[in-house]
Amino acid sequence: MSNQPSENPINRPVTTKYTASQLSKFLIPTILGILLFLTPVSVDGKFTITIALLIDYINTVIKPMMVPATAAAAIIPTIFTLIVSYSPLKNSSSAFIKLFNPGTGWVILRVIGAVLMAMTYFQVGPEWVWHRNTGGVMLYDVGPVVIAIYFLSAVLLPLLTDYGLMEFVGSLLAKVFEKCFRLPGRAAIDCTASWLSASSVGIILTTQQYKEGYYSSREACTIATNFSIVSIAYSYLLLSLIGMKGYFIEWYLSVVVTGIICAIVVPKLPPLRNKAHQYNPEVGRQLNTDKLEGESAFATGLRLAVERADNASSVFTLIKRGILVSVDLIITIYPAMMVIGCTGLAVIEFTNVFQTLSLPLVPYLQLLQLPEAELAATALLAGLVDSIMPTLLGASIESEVTRFVLAGVAVTQIIYFTEVAIVLVRAKIGLNLLDLLAIYVLRVVISLPILAFFGHWLVG
Repeated sequence: MSNQPSENPINRPVTTKYTASQLSKFLIPTILGILLFLTPVSVDGKFTITIALLIDYINTVIKPMMVPATAAAAIIPTIFTLIVSYSPLKNSSSAFIKLFNPGTGWVILRVIGAVLMAMTYFQVGPEWVWHRNTGGVMLYDVGPVVIAIYFLSAVLLPLLTDYGLMEFVGSLLAKVFEKCFRLPGRAAIDCTASWLSASSVGIILTTQQYKEGYYSSREACTIATNFSIVSIAYSYLLLSLIGMKGYFIEWYLSVVVTGIICAIVVPKLPPLRNKAHQYNPEVGRQLNTDKLEGESAFATGLRLAVERADNASSVFTLIKRGILVSVDLIITIYPAMMVIGCTGLAVIEFTNVFQTLSLPLVPYLQLLQLPEAELAATALLAGLVDSIMPTLLGASIESEVTRFVLAGVAVTQIIYFTEVAIVLVRAKIGLNLLDLLAIYVLRVVISLPILAFFGHWLVG
């Protein structure tokens, strides 16, 4: 498909009237999507969103089975992967069967992850594998909470992406996002979906938009690594774990400012600066945001939104696609999560490797006048394994300023290898592990002085 518009939009007449059917196809799914993903609601004095309530409800209902389900999500699909990959089924044209034929590298990763999961579940083999602070964290703490997130997000995200909301908002915010971040306005939806629900939601949304031709590789890489921040609810959890929840409002405003600065600076540096401004070669560029002569930004957004809703696939097709996306994520993430998480946490728990590797951070933290710099440096580097690690390891630090900064970096770093990194590499939007490691370092280095300033100002 050509990346050039097929017609000159200036010569087209401006459409100002739409039928009730056209408007309802845009408005009804859009309103449902906004209510589910983007509308804060107060429950017991705390703000959350409807999709988070649904996720919590599902997790509560299946709580007795969550740990076995986590183990099964890593083990059973791996068995099917071995069967499909080494039998005539590997030649099947079925999209579902293809999920179990990921290629030799991913087959090996799934097998190793499944073995580690089985060892952790049954507590057999070396203790470093199944210890409560290593494989146990993956099995009991991380794995169970993301099943419902992946499934509901993948199935319900079309309410945000396929019925015109992104086109409408993209038109209204195009100038703001172009000037500030050099991104299309529709990226605002990715950002909001992440901040109000979960980073995985934003990443899934971004990768789907790239695959459908709405973002270039550079845009998708930039959005996924700079706007897919953990949710407000999860941010509150991190601050609570480190004993600083009394500063939530001040702290979160600091995180927002830091995140905006990182989103402006990091894309201007390698590796994001070097990413190709090319669209998915399978579909080319589909989005045409050209305004018609005499058309306002609102009218352009409405026109594009109505056109998008008119061309949306059937509900059955969208649900089927969402289920395939969620299954692909789950059967890929869980084994890989065990390999990276279990190994990384074992290194933290049973060796001094992270303490040694974090030594270069100590002078930097001391320069920023952060007390207990040695402990803080280890906690910061451990965040590369999982975003919860800086708050778990930093909870024993006495300095409130240091804990304030650690919790902030845990949110603004975005990249961590038990989940986000795996999803991004698997998405094939143009990022590899070295890219993600470099982006992680940049975000941490840039975030530290900003958060340290706010920490000394607000807490010190």
